[in-house]
Amino acid sequence: MIYTELMEINTILFYFINHNLQNSFFDFLMPAITNIGSDGFLISICIALLIYGIAAKSRTVKYLAITGILAVVFTDTTIGILKVLINEPRPFITLDSVNLLVTENDPYSFPSGHTGNIFTIAISLGLSWSFSIRNKSIELVWLLIPLAFIIGFSRIYIGVHYPFDVVVGAIIGAIGGLIAIKTMNKIMNK
Repeated sequence: MIYTELMEINTILFYFINHNLQNSFFDFLMPAITNIGSDGFLISICIALLIYGIAAKSRTVKYLAITGILAVVFTDTTIGILKVLINEPRPFITLDSVNLLVTENDPYSFPSGHTGNIFTIAISLGLSWSFSIRNKSIELVWLLIPLAFIIGFSRIYIGVHYPFDVVVGAIIGAIGGLIAIKTMNKIMNK
């Protein structure tokens, strides 16, 4: 009973975002930016950071890169296992009239891996790195979290995830980011 009601809410929210918010600007933008949350893209960014950290002999940048890699590996593995165990089909497989704006080969929907990955990077790098503007320190998380929300939104807009997939992916990603920070801090303190 509760599951049926939750799926009904999930479907209503999905159609609202996928149909009612549809416009030509989002139709161009959302497919273009959605893969910022892919594990391959984010691991590549972290590897580039690691190479830069090694070349610049920056312990801070190397720490950030390794923290990011750990976070994505943990989050992506957790979400991959859950997707297979839960086995929920994507909206475009089960619903009618989905505005599918990309090609998607993975049939599993719950939870959202792209959302989990971008949230894990937003937390793991965002809470570990700050910068200064006019002598005021600002944590990078305040720039990365809005990007993470946009990527999560894009997954629904392009037709490959339900809203609850995105919410749970974000939660798993945030937890993965915090675990990566804690793990790296323990390693660095030894």
